[in-house]
Amino acid sequence: MIRLGYACISVKTKNNPNKKTTVAQLNKLEPQARLKKLRQILQTNFFNLMDLLAYNVENHIFLYRLPSEFVPLATHTVAENWDWAKEFAWDFKKAGEFIRRKGIRMTAHPGHFSILNSEKPAVVQSTITDFCYHARVFDLLGLDDNSVLVTHVGGGIDDKAAALDRFATHFEQLPDSVKRRLVVENDDTSFTMVEALELCERIGIPMVLDIHHHHCLNNGENWVDYLPRIIQTWGDRTPKMHMSSPKSEKDFRSHADNINPDEFVNFISSLTHYHVDIILECKNKDDALLTLRRELKKRGVEAEAFASKS
Repeated sequence: MIRLGYACISVKTKNNPNKKTTVAQLNKLEPQARLKKLRQILQTNFFNLMDLLAYNVENHIFLYRLPSEFVPLATHTVAENWDWAKEFAWDFKKAGEFIRRKGIRMTAHPGHFSILNSEKPAVVQSTITDFCYHARVFDLLGLDDNSVLVTHVGGGIDDKAAALDRFATHFEQLPDSVKRRLVVENDDTSFTMVEALELCERIGIPMVLDIHHHHCLNNGENWVDYLPRIIQTWGDRTPKMHMSSPKSEKDFRSHADNINPDEFVNFISSLTHYHVDIILECKNKDDALLTLRRELKKRGVEAEAFASKS
């Protein structure tokens, strides 16, 4: 059976945990006022997170991607004197208790500027810092290893073998707190499903199959043939996948507002023997999920398993 989730922003409610500020705005403030601003934003994000998670549970949504900016500018030097983990320890504890009690799976997708296989040491270091921040948030929430951090292989398409070697080498530099959560997703321009899979098998971490990306960058491989290997990379953890529909034939790589139900039914028809969590990557976010659910019900298609705990 399958659980569906969405990424970061709810379009059905205004309570989203992604309130933020800019470095330019903070630099206009005195140090104490700067800290006050950062604290206010994180407190708002916690309030909104709890409201959003309650909304998700009410709507039987138990898979959710936390926005990367949940802790505002956590990895920037402008906030280096702010011990947000200590100041908000109680909030992390309470939020984590709710998440675990309700059986919610939280994931994250560090930003596009985090490139582990970069040839530039400064970029690699900033990537490791970003990964460590995301892992720390999940550790503070007390979440298990199903709360993964999704990344792409990165750059280096001109020499893929060297790019993959760099990823494997730099992966060994990561602390265990990141290694145990990091997973790799195939992308839509550079590294195919098979290349991402072989890298994951090589370094011993799970692979996230993005079926839309696969259709964008398919070298002729049938993804169903590789499904057992992809599932196997997850070990005892629940496999996670991504799905979106193309915006149009002309703009195939862009995400559509909603999920094409025919494409979804075709996708899950090959997943009937597995328990899989699927993040829907659509412009309409949670509304797209609920719309798809209604359409499946009309068709008599039972795909989801609701997994709320008391």
